[in-house]
Amino acid sequence: MYKSMKYSLIAFLFATLFIPQGNSQDNAQGHFLVEFAKFTPPIQDLIRTFEGQPAELFLANDVKGVEHYLPNYKGKKVLLWFWSVDNAKAKEQINALLLLQERNKDFQLISFATETKTTVQQYLREFPMEMVVIPNGEVFGQMAYGADLGSPRIFIIDEFGVIKAVIPEEAFDDNSKLLISLESILHGL
Repeated sequence: MYKSMKYSLIAFLFATLFIPQGNSQDNAQGHFLVEFAKFTPPIQDLIRTFEGQPAELFLANDVKGVEHYLPNYKGKKVLLWFWSVDNAKAKEQINALLLLQERNKDFQLISFATETKTTVQQYLREFPMEMVVIPNGEVFGQMAYGADLGSPRIFIIDEFGVIKAVIPEEAFDDNSKLLISLESILHGL
């Protein structure tokens, strides 16, 4: 009995001292993964209803009149960003998302702005950016992509059309690590 307790104690010490703890890890490709802080239980439950499920298909025109159909992006990772031009948190995310798009050519960024086409076009005249922006995005958000998760929010879809990560509004209280976190998630797919 003394020997088994001794070995149990040694195993416990080894596990606590030498196995990394916390919210970061290395994946099989050697990328360092960064996770967002844990969300409130109701939000965690909502996220679980989406992750691992096939993404809801959509067909929508962006503000330039270009048609976007989700199945056309099979074979690419897709990041769906739901936002509002009046939301301060969303405005802080724009530069990080544009930089992410510039650095990673193997994914497609599609944003859904809550406002009408006219309002979004006016906003883009004041703040030009190279990003797909679909107006009236609240329709898609409420119907298929978790309006209860708040705005802004992000859905990351793998190349097979499966939702791999959902990032709700409450994750964006600190935008300073947004780019690192999103790149980490994309490289981990």
